[in-house]
Amino acid sequence: MFKFVHLVWLLGSVTALAIDKPPEADLDEDAEDALVLEVVTVTGQARKLSLKHETRLRIIRQAWDQPRSRLKKDRDKMVCWLATPTGTHFQHVTCARNGDLESMRTHNSLAGYGRRHFRRSILADNSATIRATLAHLSDTGYFDKEFVAIASSGGQPPKDVPDVPELKKFAKAWLETENLKKTGQTEAKQIEAITTQGLTLKRYNRLVELTASHQSIKNKVTELVVELRQS
Repeated sequence: MFKFVHLVWLLGSVTALAIDKPPEADLDEDAEDALVLEVVTVTGQARKLSLKHETRLRIIRQAWDQPRSRLKKDRDKMVCWLATPTGTHFQHVTCARNGDLESMRTHNSLAGYGRRHFRRSILADNSATIRATLAHLSDTGYFDKEFVAIASSGGQPPKDVPDVPELKKFAKAWLETENLKKTGQTEAKQIEAITTQGLTLKRYNRLVELTASHQSIKNKVTELVVELRQS
């Protein structure tokens, strides 16, 4: 059956107080959380990652270049950077929440935050290899936060999340079908507009479902539709 997605316009802006990135060599080895954030090296053809590995990589990707914030509303946001533990010359991926870093900075005990919540990879690494590994992930960074939230709560994130190029095709197809519908064109014409964008009707309908079910996808589609309408 032919479906049309109805978008909810949820555009907005996010502001935060950005300060310097966290220091890289002030963690005590005994203070780390046991959670492993190992980086999976992907070479050659695309490798199928386990849910655990993909979740860890998405945590790192969404937090890797994030600036630190002292705002209370940002305390649970994660930031990741390379740190050199005391007594070694090797760098490891280290992640913490802004609240953990603020607790250390002010030497105040914030409930639920602190040095013990820092997470560090077991294997040493460097910025180039980390970025190369993250580059092998699909172009779905906009979905990282929602992916991690679903996986962390014991759910199964969808395996067919569209990348940005496919979402652009979907946004174009949706706009065209909406215009055809308004002018009373046949369903056949509307389906033709979808296939012209390189999408099958089955895939288009699946993208409709994903857009309706996942806020991050809905937000991205909304953003792309606005750009198309303004171009």
